[in-house]
Formats: sequence, structure tokens, C-alpha cells
Amino acid sequence: MSPTVIASGTRPLPMARFGGPSRLHRFRWQQPIPRAKSVPDVGLSALETEGAFAWGADSILPYRVYADYDRDRVDRDLEIIVLDNGRVRAEIAPGFGGRVLSLTDISRQRDLVYRNPVFQPANLASLDAWFSGGIEWNGLIPGHSPFTTARVFAGRIDTPRGPLLRLYEFDRIVEAFWQIDLFLPAGDDRLFVHGRIVNPDLADKHAYWWTNAAIPMRPGLRVFSPADYTIEHVLPDNHLERFAFPDPDRFDGSYPGAWEASTSVFFRALDTERRYIAALDDAGTGMFQTSTATLIGRKFFYFGTGAGGRRWTDHLSRPGEGDYVELQAGICPTQNQRFPLPAGGEIDWTEAFCALDVDPATVGLPYREAEADVGRAVDARIGRDELADIDAFLVEAARRPVAEVLSHGSPWGARHLTLTGRPTPVGLALAKLHAPDLWDDIAAGRPPSAEHLRDWDGDIAVSLLWRTALTRSAAATRGPDWFHPLMAAIIALDDGDRETARAAAERSLAATPTWMALRLKALVSEGDDAEAAYLAAFATDGAPSDLADEIVHWLDVNGRTTARDQFVAILPAALRDREAIRLARAAAAIAAGRLDEAEALLSWSLTSVREGNNAAADLWRRMETARGDKARPLPSHLNYAMKPTDDEES
Repeated sequence: MSPTVIASGTRPLPMARFGGPSRLHRFRWQQPIPRAKSVPDVGLSALETEGAFAWGADSILPYRVYADYDRDRVDRDLEIIVLDNGRVRAEIAPGFGGRVLSLTDISRQRDLVYRNPVFQPANLASLDAWFSGGIEWNGLIPGHSPFTTARVFAGRIDTPRGPLLRLYEFDRIVEAFWQIDLFLPAGDDRLFVHGRIVNPDLADKHAYWWTNAAIPMRPGLRVFSPADYTIEHVLPDNHLERFAFPDPDRFDGSYPGAWEASTSVFFRALDTERRYIAALDDAGTGMFQTSTATLIGRKFFYFGTGAGGRRWTDHLSRPGEGDYVELQAGICPTQNQRFPLPAGGEIDWTEAFCALDVDPATVGLPYREAEADVGRAVDARIGRDELADIDAFLVEAARRPVAEVLSHGSPWGARHLTLTGRPTPVGLALAKLHAPDLWDDIAAGRPPSAEHLRDWDGDIAVSLLWRTALTRSAAATRGPDWFHPLMAAIIALDDGDRETARAAAERSLAATPTWMALRLKALVSEGDDAEAAYLAAFATDGAPSDLADEIVHWLDVNGRTTARDQFVAILPAALRDREAIRLARAAAAIAAGRLDEAEALLSWSLTSVREGNNAAADLWRRMETARGDKARPLPSHLNYAMKPTDDEES
């Protein structure tokens, strides 16, 4: 029986270029997840609406978006941490949120989760960049985690039953820690995962958690989970609605391949002793996830069989190699809810992922009969008593110290504890290996040094705790001060207080003109004043390239077409070909009747297209409407519709 090995290494992978976080702070109305319309849910219980929130309503600050990526993939060495016991091998990417990139059952020679053959970011997460495949840890704010493409802490933990791999970080919005322990017992073919969320403060909070596992789409794939009924997102307004399952008035929705539009199916079982979700193909092979009772939510997501869904799976991988289904488990019944995180409290759970094989005939039985058989197969693989024993062991192990740090995350958790005077949660090592910067100065109660101001990378802090620290730092500052008024303007504008933001931006500009303060002035101004401030910001040293996108958008929506065209004309070619600017140029060409020019601008593969944003497709349709009788259907490279379009249905 081989012992479990935890080792750092690399593996070659075709990877898109991926840059760091943007220095252009996105305010509530600019963030990647758009504000959803308030629509009533249909048929949901009080438990299924408790803690409900509106998507896109909450700010993503202090986080910055990750939008600097392309589609020109080249072979690179990706940093990984490997768990291997001779029967199962898992590869984890500490530089990308601790994602489990692959989980291989060696004895069965089977990938249990979808292994993406490339690294290709796309605009699908709370901070823009997201990539498909593996098992991801989504918390503590709604949407794909803000750590999806960020480095997290990782460390080896020694226990009497063998080593664990610990992944952990500090969420700067909820201001709480999350922790994932991966346990692969020697000689076992099951991966156990222990989750822990720690509120270090003496105030109640609300948080969010879903574990998402991507499963390769295979012939006849069917998803099973205990279900009295299901809850589904219903287009076009995306409200949640309760449905019978399987629904006798529609089709058997347990087959992801039966869904033409992209879909989310939440399984609801009100009284079950076993919570699991499994995906099995028509040969009876697949995998399942099960957990202790804390994770009550179960869901599958599929992009659907429509042209738009197929385009998304190709966009996230290589053509024909990106098809997968997500199996998800969460603390709430649906993904439109948060859960309470008590003051100074913790939430724990244990999950398991492993292969499952059943009689192929079982997969095709009527759903309730098949699900009962699959549930018994799950019980045979992991009995309730065994899961309870593993959970008790992992609860104790979750507080064990880190024996070796394998990856260092951000300094913000340690800074939070410095400001609050609260102890480091047991089991977490938060040593800071970064060079001190201005936020360390502020956390220590002193003004930022001149050196740290000069080297500032654009990272900000906006919580109530940090606002107090900024006030102390500002009071201790002597001489001209552009930084503290700039922070005050950012905070006020995100809070919706435009007048306070305007006054603070002017104070910052009076001390030292910066592109960032000029941009803030533009955001709180109108007409010629806003245009002048934007153009001055872009002409100032250090202005980022994505500011050009914002300027073109503002000129466009404010009807300043001449100024827009003049601004675009002076941009370097690389900036003129940024996706947002290219689409604006195409719109201008269509309006001027230059249809061949517009077509050339639309004849390329999109990079930063957002789920649900069909702007490029709409431009094509406008262009073809202008052609009249010579109109052509929407080409596949522009079709990212999550719902089949009229073009496909006709």
C-alpha cells in the first residue's frame, strides 16, 4: 500500500497570456456581474428564499478585476501541487485559487473530473477571468470566487492518518477566512475534502459557499440526486421557479443533453439521510460527490446543446474538447442566498469525491427507481458511519498547524488581524513574504512613506475597518496629500455619494494630479467637464490601457460620436483592437453604412465576451438588416447566446 505523497512541481500546459489585476477600479455599475432586475421567484419556500440577494447589487471593491488575458495560447509550465497514493492522483493549482485541475482514478484509468487540455480565461467570474475544469471552491461572495485566478496559501499538515494538503485565504469583503483540507488516505480510492469558514471578528456576517466539480460529458450522461422537486432558472428574466422532477409536462431533465438552453437544476429533497450528486454515463460509469449535512444544496449546470452553449464550451477549451457538466454542492438550497456566519464562529463540513460504477441498466430506469439504486451504490462506497468517522477526524485535523508552507497567499488576512487585534485562527499560517507597502504603513498607524506611495500598485481597502485606519493615517500626514483624498473619493463614489467623491477628487488633484483622480473627476462630472477630465486622465503618465475602453463607452452612450472617432483615431493599433473598442468601431461603421468595414471588425474571435452579453451578435444582426435581401445568419464565432436565438429556431 503506497503512502500518500504531497509534492510541488509543474506540468506543461498550453496557456493564454494572463496578466495581473487591473488598476482601473470597477464601481458597482461597472463590475462584471450586471445588476439583475428584481423579479419574484415562483413556488419557493421560506428556506429557499432566506438570505436572498440581488445579483450585481453588492460592490466587488476592494477587489480588482482580472481582464488582462488573450487567446494566443503557448506552452508554459503551470505550477501544481500533487496528491498521489498510487490509486488516485490529484493535481492542484495554488496560483489559481487552489483549483483541483485533475482527479484521476489510476486503477480505473479514468479522469473523474473534466481535465481542461488548455488554460483559457473567459469573462464569467465575479472578477471577470474564469476557466473551466476540475473542482473549484466558490466563496465567500456570490459568483465564481474572487480567488479563481489568484494565488492562495497552501501547506502540508501532518496527522496520524497521513498528510493533508491545506488551501486557505482571507476574503476581503466578508472579512473571514476559508479553508479547504484535501485528504487522500493511503491505499484509498476516495478523495475527502474538509471545508471550514472562520469569522475572526466579534460581529455577525453573511457568507456564501458552493463547491463546483466539472464532469466530462459522456454519451447518455445522467445526473442523480435525491429530489422531491427541483428549482430552475427560467429565462428570459432568470427567476427561480419550482418544478416537478422529472417534469411530466416537459422532458426528463436529469439528462443534461436534453437541455437546449443553458440550465441550472437545483435538487430539493426535504427529508433525506444521504445528500449526494452523481453523474453516470450509459455504461454505468462516472463519479459522485457526497457530504455531511452542512451542504444541503445540490445542483447541476450545463451550457446546453444549442449553438451558443456549444460555442461557450469551445471558447473555454479547444473546439470539440470542452464539453462538461458541473455538479455543485452548497450551504444554501439555491445560489441566490447567503447564510449567517456568527460572530467569532466557524462552519465545518466534509465532502467526498470518488468513482462510481453501477449496472448500465440502472442508468436508464425511471428516475426515482434509478436514483434509489444509485443512492444505495453511494452508500456502499461510503457508509454513513464511515463518513461520520472521517468527518470527526478532519474536524480535529482542521485545527492542526501547518507543517510546511507550499504557497503564500495575500497579506490581507494578517493585516486584518493586526488592525483588529484578534488572534490568528488555529491552523492557519499567515506569514507575509511580500515587501512592505503603504498598506502595512497604514495598518501600523502611520502615514505611507514616500517610497511606498511611489511604488503603489493600485490595491485599495474600503471596509469600515480600513476606513477608520485611513482616517488615522490621514490625520498623521504632513504636507501635500493626494493619496488619502483619492481613497475617500473611491469609497464615496462606490457608496453613491457623488458630491463627497467630487470634493475629495478635487483635493487629491490639487495636491498631485494623477490619472486616477482625473478619472474619478470624470465619473462625477457631466458633459464637457467629464470629457475633458477623461482625456486628461488618459494623457497622464501611468494611465492603464483599459481606461480607453471606458472613455470610448462614455463618449458613445453620451452621443459624442465625433469626439469618440477622434479619440479612437489617435490610439495605437493595439488599443484600437481591444475588444470593447473594436465593437464600438463596428457600431460606428454600421451607423455610417460602411458595412464591409463593420464585417471585418466583427470577423474575429471574441475574448472578453460576458455570459448573457450578446452585443456582438446584436451588431451583426443590425449589419445584416442593413443589407436587406442579402442578410446572412449569425456566424458561430459570434453566437454566445445562453438561450437559443430566433436564428437557430427558424
